[in-house]
Amino acid sequence: MEHEEWKNIYQLYKKSLFLYALSLTKNVQDAEDLLQETFVKAFLSYKNTGSIKYWLVTVLKNEYLNLLKKRKREISNAEKEQPSVSSKDDMIEQIICQEERRRLFQAIQELPLMQREILMESVYFHLPDETIAKMHGITKENVRKIRSRAKQKLITQLKEEV
Repeated sequence: MEHEEWKNIYQLYKKSLFLYALSLTKNVQDAEDLLQETFVKAFLSYKNTGSIKYWLVTVLKNEYLNLLKKRKREISNAEKEQPSVSSKDDMIEQIICQEERRRLFQAIQELPLMQREILMESVYFHLPDETIAKMHGITKENVRKIRSRAKQKLITQLKEEV
């Protein structure tokens, strides 16, 4: 692929990939790092033999698993660091505008990993059920059931908050 094509691919998928990475890591910095690593590795290794979207999601998931392994090693070698506290200088207007997104994001974070992944792959990446099934080693029917349960759980969680 040409450099210009990769720029277009980056613009097309960066937001949805970032949201997916953020849903996995629950940390903005880690999500940004995963996004960067994903595009670097995809750029270096993509052979133009299939769906670029599928390839990017696969690379991101693998990078996330590598991050988890690395963290486990670091924790076993040193004391676990405390997560950084978010800035208190955020403007009130920004908080109000992002409240619903935050509530939805938190509700998604509470979903079991499989439900969260399938929901993100379906909603944010618009991957077909067949592709998602192949990625997870399950049937298309299971993908539909898991996605349906995830949506129902989100609805229930968000209604309980109100």
